[in-house]
Amino acid sequence: MKLYDFTRAPNPRRVRIFLAEKGITVAMEQVDLFTGANRTPEALRRNPYGGLPVPELDDGACIAESVAICRYFEDLHPQPALMGVFLIGKPGWVRSSAWICDFSSTDNTTACAGGST
Repeated sequence: MKLYDFTRAPNPRRVRIFLAEKGITVAMEQVDLFTGANRTPEALRRNPYGGLPVPELDDGACIAESVAICRYFEDLHPQPALMGVFLIGKPGWVRSSAWICDFSSTDNTTACAGGST
């Protein structure tokens, strides 16, 4: 499996944070959005919308949405449970994932230092 990533984009950051919290290591390849590398025929084969991140599974299948990617890894590696063990617990993770996205879009040094964002 390989995860196509761009370190400066918020959705790939969400997946990287999720993988780090789960302790999962995945091979990554950087795709530069600024140069249009996500719009090549090969990249559009993986995700017709050109968005990132996109994991390409060993069988060639690809997953194009960050929350679906996190759900895939949660199902593959259920411990530690980050999305809730029961269906009732899952909405809380969705709120948390939205916070991760918001937090990752801000000046992290200020937020991590206890300052306001």
